[in-house]
Amino acid sequence: MAPDASSDKAPKDLPSVPGVYPAHHKMTQAEVAAKEAEREREKVKAKWEAKQAEKKQEERKKAEEDRLKAERDALYRDLEGLDYELLSLSSYPSDFEIESARRSRLGWFFGLGVSVFLFSSSLLNLVHPWVGGISGGIAFVLWLSHGTGMMKFLPGLSSYPELLAKRRRIKNQVTEYIQKIEAKRGFIHRIYPLVHHNPRLRARKFRRIALMSKEHSLMSNMKTLHDVALYYEYLDECRNAAQEYFQKEREDQMLSNLDIDPNVEDLEKDLDEANGQENDDQAQEKDQDAEKETDPSDPELKISDKSLQAADKSVLNPQGEGEGGQPDAHQDEAGAAKQG
Repeated sequence: MAPDASSDKAPKDLPSVPGVYPAHHKMTQAEVAAKEAEREREKVKAKWEAKQAEKKQEERKKAEEDRLKAERDALYRDLEGLDYELLSLSSYPSDFEIESARRSRLGWFFGLGVSVFLFSSSLLNLVHPWVGGISGGIAFVLWLSHGTGMMKFLPGLSSYPELLAKRRRIKNQVTEYIQKIEAKRGFIHRIYPLVHHNPRLRARKFRRIALMSKEHSLMSNMKTLHDVALYYEYLDECRNAAQEYFQKEREDQMLSNLDIDPNVEDLEKDLDEANGQENDDQAQEKDQDAEKETDPSDPELKISDKSLQAADKSVLNPQGEGEGGQPDAHQDEAGAAKQG
């Protein structure tokens, strides 16, 4: 900007530089201080806004975590209300029951056919009338057992189709119930975090069906009874894990109410290690004291050894012989005095 520029177009907060800005734009010390104070206020405000934004972000993150935790807890509680008897297929007819009913049905038809044949043959005088009469009675009893169900201990004609109809009914009920459990969002993949409380859920078979539940392809892949049994086993393991989870939550809540660290197991471990270290230190101190007591360089021990050696010599030389087996001089003088 030229020096002769008008003051209306010149900015008011520019510093005074000779030859560049006009002289009447020079800033005083008060203006400079006010400008610096304004910059400091802007910096403080920017820091406060950044801190507030970070605080709000943490609050939103914590609220989201609390929401997810509450949602998972609700799903874990729903595990107790499931119909495990239906999912376990306890009332589902087994293959052995189906085969037994089929054989009984064939036997019933065979017996009824033979009885009717003999009765008809007696009417044509092909067999004895007594045989025809007995066969007719047997045929009537068989028909009565099937038609009225009077003989429950003998499987009738309707047992086999009833078992087949029961199988179809249970299959449909289980399929509809699993569809109700999974709904649109899936169920078993949302409770998979229970794996932290039950290591059995880490099995590959459980991860596979959890992944199918997440991809909404579980119902299209559940075609056999083995898949239903696997689904039931998964839910049963999750129920055990949920019980362990809620038990741990109650214990942690009790410890927090008592102002005790929830990691009490680690605290007990540290205390045990500290007690073990103290016991080791005490054992080392006792060993050192024992070594000092048996130290051969101790003067008191040397004095006691010398006294013991002197006592041994007095015991071994009771007649007062000196070293080398020579009699003592005091004893010779005493003997001469007695003779005189």
